[in-house]
Amino acid sequence: MTLPNATKPTADQALRALMEGNGRFVSGNLLHPNHCEESRQARVGGQEPIAAILACADSRVPPVDIFDQGIGDLFVVRVAGNVIGDHSLGSLEYAVSHLHTPLVIVLGHSSCGAVGAVAAGVNLGGHMASLGPTIQAAIKKVQNQEGDLTNNAAKELAKMTAEKIASSEPIIADYVHAGTIKVVAAYYDLESGEVSLL
Repeated sequence: MTLPNATKPTADQALRALMEGNGRFVSGNLLHPNHCEESRQARVGGQEPIAAILACADSRVPPVDIFDQGIGDLFVVRVAGNVIGDHSLGSLEYAVSHLHTPLVIVLGHSSCGAVGAVAAGVNLGGHMASLGPTIQAAIKKVQNQEGDLTNNAAKELAKMTAEKIASSEPIIADYVHAGTIKVVAAYYDLESGEVSLL
């Protein structure tokens, strides 16, 4: 395990920056940082993202926009339902161990099509079926809760996925135990644009 770059923000500082960015997104006072030619050229030789985001592939959930960030700020991994598998976990391990990213966020969202399909009992064919068991486990945990089943399950799925990532051995769990990274579950509301921590 290598130590992170001393100039990087801590996980708490990165999370604060992202939540402040989300506040700008919600209010419409966007800064659009690091979108210029200079920023693009500065990152040609390498990247130092402040956070890795595991987000749903849903086109309505663009992490760079939601958190008002720019080129090189976020290491984004996207998959329907923000479920975790070997490829997505390996990508997050790369962010943590090679890019020294101090923060991993699992970003669930409202009206998730993947979660909604499983909740409705839709028969997912082909490779889509691989999404089902993990989503079904989240649905089972919240099926007796008040409120919208799909949204409750999306929140639970984000929490379950964050726990799985944080305990993933040997790489990520080692960094979590050393206190050099944090893994956080969050939820994005499509209507309000607001991200809440779970």
